[in-house]
Amino acid sequence: MPKASRDALKAKGKRDLYMFDPEDLVIVEDESSPLYDERSKLPVSESLVANIMFAPDGVPQGVLEPGLGARNTETGKVEIIDGRQRVKAAREANKRLAEQGLEPVRMPVLLQRANAHRAMGMLISSNEHRQDDTPLGKAKKAQRYIDLGRDESEVATLLGMSTASVKNLLSLLDAPAVIRHAVDAGQITVSAGYKLAKLEPEEAKAKLAELLEKAPRTPGKKRSRNAQVASEVLNGDSKNRTAEAIADWIKSEYDVPKDMIDGIRSGAWKKQKPPKEPKKPPHPKKEEK
Repeated sequence: MPKASRDALKAKGKRDLYMFDPEDLVIVEDESSPLYDERSKLPVSESLVANIMFAPDGVPQGVLEPGLGARNTETGKVEIIDGRQRVKAAREANKRLAEQGLEPVRMPVLLQRANAHRAMGMLISSNEHRQDDTPLGKAKKAQRYIDLGRDESEVATLLGMSTASVKNLLSLLDAPAVIRHAVDAGQITVSAGYKLAKLEPEEAKAKLAELLEKAPRTPGKKRSRNAQVASEVLNGDSKNRTAEAIADWIKSEYDVPKDMIDGIRSGAWKKQKPPKEPKKPPHPKKEEK
């Protein structure tokens, strides 16, 4: 960047960002190296590959976040400190782009001069201090993107989720404020928020109150001991759900009276005792010869 431009932007300095062929970058596999991370063995992320190849205007957007790297003074190769999954996804994206006759993407890397302990400190810090976006934050960004004339399938690629999940995510924007707050605060799961968002406001609020009372969730924990209770609050007892499914199937296949369908839904048919079988008459005695 020219000095005049830096002065206009009031920048206090600059650093060079290098663009590499991802095949030329080294993902350290030596477990004794300070730059080794066992997550380097993870499979390539398909959603990240799709994101790199995302080209709404005909040009792949490529790798958006630069990686960190350090030049190995013995080999001259650039070893990755942070950005292993981006490198692997860029390599896979380039294979697919080549098959389509398109230009490959490059991996942006900031080079660091660092000794062993400083490089390992960067490796740890770069992965442990990221703050994930909240569900509601994602939903608002998704809606703003769609408002620019784009569609839900593009949002799905950008967020790395299915189109159905995007629809669920957007439904949060129509939920009552207490539901949105409970989801963002981690008081209820995102999937619970989706289900409550589809209910009428008063019913949704009543279900939320029941969830918080009977199946409280500890924010930050992915698994909850109250998961089964929460499912029953949201969906009803599993036996009732089975009765609902049976009633819906019978109604769709056969012309039966409404009171019979209602009886199946309510479980009244379970309360009826089966008729007793008539007693069999005693066997006649065989005549003695």
